[in-house]
Amino acid sequence: MVILVGLGIIAYLWLPDAPFSLDGPPLTGSVERVSDGDTIDVAGQRIRLPGIDAPEWNQTCRTAAGGSWDCGKAAATRMRELTRNRTLSCRPEGHDRYGRLLAVCRDGKLDIAEALVADGLAVATDGYLGAESQARRAKRGVWQGQFEMPADWRRREAEGGVAEAGNPSRFERFVAWLWSLLPS
Repeated sequence: MVILVGLGIIAYLWLPDAPFSLDGPPLTGSVERVSDGDTIDVAGQRIRLPGIDAPEWNQTCRTAAGGSWDCGKAAATRMRELTRNRTLSCRPEGHDRYGRLLAVCRDGKLDIAEALVADGLAVATDGYLGAESQARRAKRGVWQGQFEMPADWRRREAEGGVAEAGNPSRFERFVAWLWSLLPS
């Protein structure tokens, strides 16, 4: 009986916070919160834009002259500008390992992820390679100087004792809590 209850708790924790059908209509609404340059909240759902990776909030990049600028904050600011006072239509594509909904979000014909890549404030990981190529040639955003790819920056920060950016799922938090109960 105890095992069944434990399995039930684990199964519940494994499920996403707010399941969203990938077969249904697009999720529409205004942006309630901008977490960073590639993650927003729309209609109560945490959404990660697929196909791009934006600098993390605390990440800095180099200017063409070698100075430092807050590229992570700039990416989040641009996300706010692109989504302010707009109703987005977000087409779900799945969930990431943190339980966030992966969705392509648009305001009419404006693809938000593509705009961030075109502005040089996110790198393309799948699609959007044309927009990235144009941003590189024009030396926009992160392409104006040297920068560390966001995934590499997160990995390096994690090795230095800083947790990887993102929002762990309830299951990952539960496993971490269980692990913390074990004697050292």
